Amino acid sequence: MDDQPHIQIDVNGPYIVDGPVPLTEMAPVHTLNGEPVDWHVLGAIESEEWPAYLCRCGGSKNKPFCDSSHESNGFDGTEAADRRPFAERAVVDEGAHEQLLDDKPLCVRAGFCRTRTTSVWDLLALGGDPEAAERLREMTWNCPSGRLVLRDLDGNDIEPELAPEVGVVPGGPLWIRGGIRVTGSDGTEWETRNRVALCRCGGSASKPFCDGAHLRRHFDER
Repeated sequence: MDDQPHIQIDVNGPYIVDGPVPLTEMAPVHTLNGEPVDWHVLGAIESEEWPAYLCRCGGSKNKPFCDSSHESNGFDGTEAADRRPFAERAVVDEGAHEQLLDDKPLCVRAGFCRTRTTSVWDLLALGGDPEAAERLREMTWNCPSGRLVLRDLDGNDIEPELAPEVGVVPGGPLWIRGGIRVTGSDGTEWETRNRVALCRCGGSASKPFCDGAHLRRHFDER
């Protein structure tokens, strides 16, 4: 592997993370009403070796690292996600100054896109209001999966500058940030994006990406 951060998916096995790249535990920050509004880094996760092998089947007793549980628990790691580029899959909502691209199958149920009083779609409709525009960007950028992306009217994505990092979300996916390349188990690269969420509970029907299955499986809560 080269000296750039890279994730190789093993056949019915782990994510092989090389680079090296920072591994951190990241959790949502919630309001008193239980609404997620930001992300908090809980701490660094040290790997004793590089590349690091991260569990993909959900069965490891040494999460986030692989302990070879996939070899005995019947894990099927078939990558079934749509390989078309994000821009071809996403539904486009038009605002006065920006577009909001939405690829709903990537939703991980993180909940940053709406509160009790508003949503990214409501804010988009407010047009040129500066306060609404700023909040729209904050809410969109906190979406870990990249389901939601803002684009200006010239067709340029409006994205935060994220350094390469692998965030481990407690009870949830791996948040891959900063344009880290991901190569499938068949040797074909997935589209490189600024934000993606990779399944680590083993239950997603859209592997390698998270589809919120960890919530149904009560992943890491048992």
